[in-house]
Amino acid sequence: MCPRCGAKGLWAGPAQFAEKCGNCSQELARHEPSGRLLYLAVLPVTVLLILAALKLDETLRPPLWLHALLWPPVVALAMIGTVRLAKAAALITRLRKETP
Repeated sequence: MCPRCGAKGLWAGPAQFAEKCGNCSQELARHEPSGRLLYLAVLPVTVLLILAALKLDETLRPPLWLHALLWPPVVALAMIGTVRLAKAAALITRLRKETP
């Protein structure tokens, strides 16, 4: 939701801000964080996913094809969720610094 007016439509893609808010016309895309700062959010989740895969393999010993079916959607959802959360937090922080 838009940090200024609360309208839906903050996201244009799975992890990409819309250009502007459809309701209040606040520019969102110019505040979009990218680059090295997102690694700080993604790296711990990556480590947790690897540890979860190793623990699952150790305890249940599923066949390789089950790992191949299970982990791609889990990783995709976890990474998109993490990036969206990190970008939304960065947007809110940047907008709070700009407004007096």
